[in-house]
Amino acid sequence: MATVETVLGPVDASRLGVTLSHEHVLVGMGQDNHHYPWRFDWEATRANAIRELSEARAGGVSTIIDLTTPDLGRDVSFVRDVAQASGMQVVVATGIWRDVPRSFWERDHDTIADIFVREIEVGIGRTNIKAGAIKVANDMGGVTAEGERILRGAARALKRTGCPISTHHWAPEQVGRRQVEVFQEEGAPMDRICIGHSADTTDVGYLEDLLRTGVYLSMDRYPGSGDRPGWEQRNATVKALIDRGWVGRLMLGHDYAPAPVPAGRPMSAPSGPTRYLFVSTVAVPALKEAGVSEDDIQTMLVDVPRRFLTGE
Repeated sequence: MATVETVLGPVDASRLGVTLSHEHVLVGMGQDNHHYPWRFDWEATRANAIRELSEARAGGVSTIIDLTTPDLGRDVSFVRDVAQASGMQVVVATGIWRDVPRSFWERDHDTIADIFVREIEVGIGRTNIKAGAIKVANDMGGVTAEGERILRGAARALKRTGCPISTHHWAPEQVGRRQVEVFQEEGAPMDRICIGHSADTTDVGYLEDLLRTGVYLSMDRYPGSGDRPGWEQRNATVKALIDRGWVGRLMLGHDYAPAPVPAGRPMSAPSGPTRYLFVSTVAVPALKEAGVSEDDIQTMLVDVPRRFLTGE
């Protein structure tokens, strides 16, 4: 059996269990957690992270794929600490999100790949924690010139290491089409790529076009918010894809992004169960009521994430 890198070291893929496809343990917008640490209550932040991950673990989630990148304030030492305390297996990522640092604008594609490869093969920063996935992102307005550099560097890192790519994409504008084109131009193995946030659209035809290229889809951002599809619509899209035979290419998640607790804020009791459990406690029971089988649920929550992470 293959192994998968986590913040606590490699684990046998058979131990991954229920795996959420697109999550975060801690997000610091603008990297504020690193630059302005005095603005946050780190004891409370750590306690909240341990509580939520422990609750998710007790609720049946064994592994999360944490797609936090440097421009989202990635702190793998913090993640290692709370993973150890909670018992959650956490796969962390190399790559870059939407806020492509200026230093990457002039780097050639192979140099970008070199950075990602080092974090996959040697470790992130000064730690020995190795990335188990590559994160890339393109949002409203499509793939910018800077974003394309990251896509091409990620594709080359995938080809060199076998480490899979998971994307952030703006589904309402079908940005995944261009992501797929770039990966194909680079000759990347499409069965090692997942197009994320795909449940942000109800256009099943578009999603099938992506699937026909060989990629996986992360049907995440449950429960939905604002003008994006609600969880019932997300479920309906998942069910439609299952009915069309695509269950073996679908994963589920939330894109939950907890922020550091601001300093001076009074501690308050949790208002409800952790969001990491929404899929398990709300979406999955509703999918079963709609006729999705237990085997199909197992496929999306256990088998597909394992195959995505290992290439089996």
